[in-house]
Amino acid sequence: PHEARAFAPARIHTHHHQQLVTSQRQRQRHTNAKVLAKSTKRTTRLHAVDNEPPPPPSINFQQIRRLCFNQALVGYSIWTGGQGARVLSSEAHFDIPYVYLIGILGVLPLILLSRQIETSESPIVANLNLSTNMLVLRLFGAKQLPIVGFGISALLAGLTGIVEETIFRGEALPGLASWSKVTLGAGENGIFIGAILSTMLFAILHVNPKSFISGKEAIVDAGVLFGLQLCTGGTFCLLYLVTRDLAVPIVAHTLYDLYTFYGTHLEVSSQLEYADAQAILPQGTTTTIESKWRKERGDEFIESTKQCFYLMDTNRDGVLTRSELRVGMYSFGIRLSEVESERVTQGADIDESGAIDFDEFLEFVGPEGSTSKAIKGSLLGAEL
Repeated sequence: PHEARAFAPARIHTHHHQQLVTSQRQRQRHTNAKVLAKSTKRTTRLHAVDNEPPPPPSINFQQIRRLCFNQALVGYSIWTGGQGARVLSSEAHFDIPYVYLIGILGVLPLILLSRQIETSESPIVANLNLSTNMLVLRLFGAKQLPIVGFGISALLAGLTGIVEETIFRGEALPGLASWSKVTLGAGENGIFIGAILSTMLFAILHVNPKSFISGKEAIVDAGVLFGLQLCTGGTFCLLYLVTRDLAVPIVAHTLYDLYTFYGTHLEVSSQLEYADAQAILPQGTTTTIESKWRKERGDEFIESTKQCFYLMDTNRDGVLTRSELRVGMYSFGIRLSEVESERVTQGADIDESGAIDFDEFLEFVGPEGSTSKAIKGSLLGAEL
């Protein structure tokens, strides 16, 4: 996702996004407390340990205003009656009802793709998912705001959809098509060459070029992001070519970004609230194992370990599956293979139920005092 460009789809789409990937990669090398830094009630204290500012507890209006200003700047010709305004006026027909139906149907495959990425345990998309969550957390804060969050998400998504589709589909595509006809002698195929080139341009401009000189991991992230932008940009382009109505990709793009921002906000804030609630349960619910480790390591260790556990418990059934543990470990900078995650799960699963409950998790991390150290020790077969 950006300071001078739109948010682009696929839950991973701006220059801010690339900056967050880098900062996230650095944060991933920290200890358990760093993962827990998303909490609203304990965020300040946990970040103080690492000497880093906590994410904002509420909506970051300054950053939202900056993003809106950047959108307005990029699409200045739209608002000033220039070429962008003429293209939008002549090519987009929002008064025709079918454009909304086609836009909705057209965006569904992208939303399904996005869901697959969000729920994937593949390490290839780990940094992208984490940085997207951090971006939305920094924009909206940790508290769930259904009405205000929807309004702001709709504003950002609408601006992005109008600006990007006007520029890439309304202006760049026909311009590149004309260029290919004149320069390459493409003839009737010019429109297809223009579509391919404008889609590639769309994808390229949503990838930070510095990623390609920042190491292997950054190159992989940039490559995945580029591929996803080709999918999203290609979908919007196809919708435009089929309907020849710029309103259709604008509607699809807006809905996709709305899903990205608002859906992520609801998901992340809800998970944080769940983890917070579980972390501060009254001591009347304390088990014998929890009492043992509370006495040995203190209340703060139990509280942060609970929060870590329940942040990873994404289906909120009170236990961690192998898949949840593997995905959660990405936040520690630990990339377990499927075999390794199975080995760690078996090592922590005392009752051999196939999942890890909190008491088992506490017994697993308690001796080391750190989830990352416990897992590394389990894999190496030695105490770190």
